[in-house]
Amino acid sequence: MNIHPMIGDLEVPGLQRIGADQNRRIVDIPVPGLEGGLSQDLGAESVIIVIEGSLAKDEARDGFLESVREMYDAAEPVDFVADIVTATEVFEILIESIRVQEVAGTDSPFLYQLKLRQYVPPPEPTTDNGFGEGFPGLDDLGPDLDLGLDIDAGNLFDMMEIPDLLSIPDFGDPSPPLATALDGVKKSMGALDAASSALESLFGSGS
Repeated sequence: MNIHPMIGDLEVPGLQRIGADQNRRIVDIPVPGLEGGLSQDLGAESVIIVIEGSLAKDEARDGFLESVREMYDAAEPVDFVADIVTATEVFEILIESIRVQEVAGTDSPFLYQLKLRQYVPPPEPTTDNGFGEGFPGLDDLGPDLDLGLDIDAGNLFDMMEIPDLLSIPDFGDPSPPLATALDGVKKSMGALDAASSALESLFGSGS
């Protein structure tokens, strides 16, 4: 072993076994009438590294447990160096689990197992959502389609005359127009009465 495994600043003590587990996410898609199925590769899973060891002295046990549990509780990625991760993209890990046990009657009564998971940083956030700065892509609409999106809410309310919007029109008193219309009806009725009297005098009342 050319490089002794290091987890952060901690040199792994009492190392007995170290292993790495690498897998790809393969989805099998069945196709009716086809022998076998189509395989969809969804990429590689995070590398899992398992470290096992033993310690004999209480001081070594306590110091080791304090260090690894501090990193475990912090839940922050730490650097990892070991021969077993050569030619991989494992540079940082998270301590996924810690297993410890003590066995009486042995030279190394304290046994431990650490399960480490490759840490993959999340992608950097992007401010380009496809519409340009502020509203990406709207700048490409041309001058004929100026949407005036630079008007803020304050200016918008300044432009709006709220009292005018809330004012109720004065319909006034409808009685005068109605009275004028009724006068016209009365005059027409008077003319009809005069014509009726003339016809009666000419032809008689008929009674």
